[in-house]
Amino acid sequence: MDTIIDEINQAIYRLTLAPDDFRLLPSHESDELYHKVLNHFVASGDRRWWWEDFRLPGKSVTFDSGDGWKRLPQIAPNPTEFVWFIAEEDSLPYYPVFETTPEIASLVIGECYAFEYYIVAKDLTWLLCETHHNVMHAIGASVEARLPSAV
Repeated sequence: MDTIIDEINQAIYRLTLAPDDFRLLPSHESDELYHKVLNHFVASGDRRWWWEDFRLPGKSVTFDSGDGWKRLPQIAPNPTEFVWFIAEEDSLPYYPVFETTPEIASLVIGECYAFEYYIVAKDLTWLLCETHHNVMHAIGASVEARLPSAV
């Protein structure tokens, strides 16, 4: 059975992205960042769906079309700035962390089966999350202001 890492690697290959465009962090670094982001944004600690207990209220919108991922470059404060991309994966001990941009993340997500993900500013000032319910959550003033009120 393929993991989300395999699925993302296949998408990277199909898109012919350069290795640094969407880079998987080494497991020790990924694990450390996973817990740092988790502890910063989730009130109750480690859980499968972070969005069930975000520490801050944020703003949410449902994309009935199921294509919220296409809007990441418009919602992120800077679509070409490198961020952390955390893919939900329950078959691994922690969610894998990648380094990429919101612009490239949007392309990769479009090539994959549906999965929940978190895009996080490296300074932890904002987070974007899209759930399996097609709900996009934005935490942090810079992304809350750019998330549409209704779709």
